Amino acid sequence: MKTRLFVLFIAYLVGTSSVLADCPPVIMNEKLHGILPLANQKVTYTDLVDCGSVSQADLFRRARLWIAQSFHTPADVFALSDKETGDLISRATQVVTLPRSESSAGGLYTFRYSLVVECSNRKYRLTISHIDLEESGNSRLTPIETYCQKNDKDLQVLYTELDRQLKNVLASFQENVKNYKAF
Repeated sequence: MKTRLFVLFIAYLVGTSSVLADCPPVIMNEKLHGILPLANQKVTYTDLVDCGSVSQADLFRRARLWIAQSFHTPADVFALSDKETGDLISRATQVVTLPRSESSAGGLYTFRYSLVVECSNRKYRLTISHIDLEESGNSRLTPIETYCQKNDKDLQVLYTELDRQLKNVLASFQENVKNYKAF
């Protein structure tokens, strides 16, 4: 009986070791590591833009065109494309490359995220959320809120670059949807 309890205890320790090894998220000023914006404890980017007199149908068309032209991998497809409601949902990929240096191993990091566009009343709301790190060598996804590295400085550099790139996605979307150049 003691041996069985001991085996169960060891199995419990082995099973929870990954939980014990995870680092708790550092939240400063409602941002993950003071860099990535949080909403309801999840990294989320939101942009609400008034597009003047542009109709919902035209906003929807512009948004759909931008998504189709911006994401080139087969996995980045429309999960929802409803012109009646003006809603678009897609999964997208963002690759962050960090150069190797004396203090950093550098690396190539692939993030997958949800891109949600809602068009209504001459406005659109673009939301980037559900950001996951795709681990190399397998298809396992780790939510960015639970991802950690041994070196906190490397993590901050990674998050700073990811933040810059996702803000560029928001800006590019706005430039190409609000300021669409008709032919």
